[in-house]
Amino acid sequence: MKSSDLKVVAIILSIALFFTIITSNAVSIASVVILAKGGSGAAVQTVAPGTGDTQQGGTTQTTPGGTTSTTPGGTVSTTPDAGTQTTPGGTTSTTPGGTTSTTPGGTTQQGGTTQQGGTTQQGGSTADANDPILKDPLGAYQKAAKEINQKGAAGYNKIGWQKILKIEGLGMLSGAIESVIAGFMTTEEEAEVKANAKGSDDAKNRMPPSDCSKGTVKSATAKKEGELYIVTIVMNEVVNPSYQDTDGLVKMSKEFLDMKDVLKEAANISIVKSLEGEIRYTDYTITATMNSKGQFVDITHHGVGYIKANLNGSINASGELEFNAKYYDFQY
Repeated sequence: MKSSDLKVVAIILSIALFFTIITSNAVSIASVVILAKGGSGAAVQTVAPGTGDTQQGGTTQTTPGGTTSTTPGGTVSTTPDAGTQTTPGGTTSTTPGGTTSTTPGGTTQQGGTTQQGGTTQQGGSTADANDPILKDPLGAYQKAAKEINQKGAAGYNKIGWQKILKIEGLGMLSGAIESVIAGFMTTEEEAEVKANAKGSDDAKNRMPPSDCSKGTVKSATAKKEGELYIVTIVMNEVVNPSYQDTDGLVKMSKEFLDMKDVLKEAANISIVKSLEGEIRYTDYTITATMNSKGQFVDITHHGVGYIKANLNGSINASGELEFNAKYYDFQY
């Protein structure tokens, strides 16, 4: 054959071989194209023939580069590079790079705040309940008074006075009886401040022992004002208290009038044939300012005694007497 003919045959054979190769690999090329498109970010779910029933109802969605371990029945959504462990029935959302373990049926948000069972608030502050003065005002007062009465723990000043508010029904005898009563009393103008040095007998003796029983106290309250406490003690009503009593007002005060002394003195008046009477104290009140150490800052006493008397069997009289005292300038 001529060289030109050989060239023509070679060209024809080359073309035939080219089309043969193209035809035989068409499927492979199509597969490559499809895979290339899938690798660009689309998720592919692939189940090999005969192995689909091994998932047992679980669903697995995998983004390229992620690692997923799925327990039957659980649902897992995994972001690339995160490791996730899922308990059956639970739902887990995992931030990239984090690892989350989820309890069945619960929802966990990584990096968030978990509240268990809602928010619980305790029923108010317990500060008041633990404050010894607010908790037991009477006990706090009695303790401070006892320290002074027995040990002279503080020095202080004291002043006390009384006042006749009124006397009625005595007629011509009013002057005589009032003078007897006045003999047991000191007016505010006559009252003198008595200084009582710390540790002295005066400091001990002029402070009532204050160890009355709770049953003789009508009320004892305390309130806090700034850094100080105001303690208020109100005594039960009492008729004809005496300084020979063993409980009650005599334990808390040295300011009241003993009616037996008045009756005994009045019996010395020539025109008095007989005299009977009573003095009734209602709401005798002690108010103390105390500091946080349970020490006194000041104390005030105030009470009113209501008098009823029968003179010579026919004269009925009544009256009111006021009793006051102040303890102040405590020096511990």
